[in-house]
Amino acid sequence: MSRSNSFARKVAYIGAIALLLLPIAALSQPATLNPGKVGHSPGGVLSQLRSRYNLAQAELGEIDPASETMKLSTLGLRGVAANILWNWANYYKKIEDWDKLEMTVNQIIRLQPNFVEVWDFQAHNLSYNVSVEFDDYRMRYQWVKKGIEFLILGTHYNRDEPGLLRQLGWFVGQKIGRADEHLQFRRIFRDDRDFHQTFRDNGIEVDNGLGPDGKPDNWLVGKLWYEKAVNAHINAGKPIRGTTPLLFYSGAPMSIMNSAAAMNKDGYFFENAQNEWRHAKEAWRLYGDRELPSSAGFNIHLNEKEPVNERIEKNRAELNRLCPGAEETIRKEKIDRLSPEKRAVLEMPAAERAPEQASLFYEADQETKVLPRDFIGRAANREDRPRVRQLVDQIEEDEQTKHQIDLNRRIVNFEYWRTRADSELTEEAPQAHSSVYDADKLQTSGENLGKARDLYEKAWKLYATLFEKYPDLMDNAEAQDLIESVGHYRDVLGQLDEPFPSSFPLWALLDKHYKGQQIRDQVKLLQGNEPGTEKKEEAKPDAK
Repeated sequence: MSRSNSFARKVAYIGAIALLLLPIAALSQPATLNPGKVGHSPGGVLSQLRSRYNLAQAELGEIDPASETMKLSTLGLRGVAANILWNWANYYKKIEDWDKLEMTVNQIIRLQPNFVEVWDFQAHNLSYNVSVEFDDYRMRYQWVKKGIEFLILGTHYNRDEPGLLRQLGWFVGQKIGRADEHLQFRRIFRDDRDFHQTFRDNGIEVDNGLGPDGKPDNWLVGKLWYEKAVNAHINAGKPIRGTTPLLFYSGAPMSIMNSAAAMNKDGYFFENAQNEWRHAKEAWRLYGDRELPSSAGFNIHLNEKEPVNERIEKNRAELNRLCPGAEETIRKEKIDRLSPEKRAVLEMPAAERAPEQASLFYEADQETKVLPRDFIGRAANREDRPRVRQLVDQIEEDEQTKHQIDLNRRIVNFEYWRTRADSELTEEAPQAHSSVYDADKLQTSGENLGKARDLYEKAWKLYATLFEKYPDLMDNAEAQDLIESVGHYRDVLGQLDEPFPSSFPLWALLDKHYKGQQIRDQVKLLQGNEPGTEKKEEAKPDAK
């Protein structure tokens, strides 16, 4: 190859590079203000795309010069550097070296300020992992604050990010309100004016979340963060990340429920608590009316279960009227098609069925169920067949809807909290809570045990009435707090040298929980009989 050809080729390469720089410059030109002119230059294509889809750092959140410098210094290897730092962060977390973990995560957020998971990761470490390393609850509270403040910093870099805002609601409510030190944490939070000002500086008016003592309540302040997350999703159009809409929208109403329940534990039972329970009931109703997506691909409303059930029962009744005797005939036909083994186990009494036959019975039961579709073509009158098909389609659609509603209701314990709010608005609930609260205080102090016994026994009668109206309340874990008070009542009777009464109204509650069964067994062991099963002594005839 001649020297002239080599030179010409180099000139051609340089010319091509120069030509390519022109479209690259046009594509990547930044948006700039035009001094002295109205408006601004939208920049190149990439700048316009960033602006259209809100991808620019200025639109995602604050611009940090140190962060931008670190991004540039990696020379395109930011992802590699972040992965290496994540490995170190996980290692430091494993060996519980919290200082190095904090420094490493701070480097990660400089490289990836818009990676939401890193903010959640470090906030959880500070509030949950690091805080428990200290013995003094006041130091633990300070580290919980650090985690919350770290999340708040994350909202500066990720403006209107629903995931971070929702996590703030969770940390303020759950971490402060359900920690082992929740009594101390809640008390400190109410008086932590500097922390309250931090919330105000970030758009949370804590005065809208005041408890019955006129001070900010952590549950109600957490509700304000949840509501801000919902507003960011609806008004700013930001997607929900890291959770389902079902749980995302439950945060605010559940915070009101938890606030009302906390009032009962703090000694507020009547007007203040009742008003909060009314508020909680209404918030739960609105939550149940909200349209939510289901895993089946259609939307549901949690409050629709009862109307859907009524429609199913009404349509089934009409189906049986149009196809008289069809249900029995269909079931008999299906039984006749079973294998002899399945037919035998299906007809066998449950008490005689061996454990290994359970799966065979289940298969037989499923194969002999009468489905709505089985009624097609069985109308007594030919002209009713189109109506039968219409009813079948409606019943199948409603049953699928009901199934999805049931699944989602169980996830958020929807029926329990609706029932709980209803029960707390009865006449019995506040008086029962108040009597147990006062009795527990007397039992702890060891003073006036006779009065404590009378208050307990008054409360048991009220609770018995309450559980008769709302039996589902006995099945929930919340009832275990009441069982602890029953244990205190047993201790009071022991100190008064009195037997545990066989007529105790809450035996059914004790039988549903392990701690309650322990109390019953202890009473049986000490008193030598089975509590709640003693026979009444027959009245002796008067002597003549």
